[in-house]
This record gives sequence, C-alpha cells and structure tokens, in this order.
Amino acid sequence: MSHTPELPERFVCDGCHVVYAGTVEHRDGTYHYSAPDECAACGSTEFVSFEQYVRHKTA
Repeated sequence: MSHTPELPERFVCDGCHVVYAGTVEHRDGTYHYSAPDECAACGSTEFVSFEQYVRHKTA
C-alpha cells in the first residue's frame, strides 16, 4: 500500500499573486501551516490562503 504525502497549505501574496507553500510547524501531534512573514518577490506582508483566493477581492 503506497503512502500519499500530505500537501502543504498554500498562500497567495496579495501584492503580486505569487503562490507560497506554508511554513510548517509541528504542534500537539499535528502539522500547522502559516504564511511567510514577507513576500520575497515584492515585499508585501499580506497573504490569503489559496482556497480563499478565488473569493478574495483584490484592489
């Protein structure tokens, strides 16, 4: 039986729309993902989860 790895949560930069894999942290026996502190491409600190990006209104 093969194992399917867990996909990381993804985040989209609100400034330039680059997609990032979340930073993983292991707490309480489970994995938690968080957005990066800053976008390496444009310097923005605003991110939206990939799943919510389609419903996210951009200015």
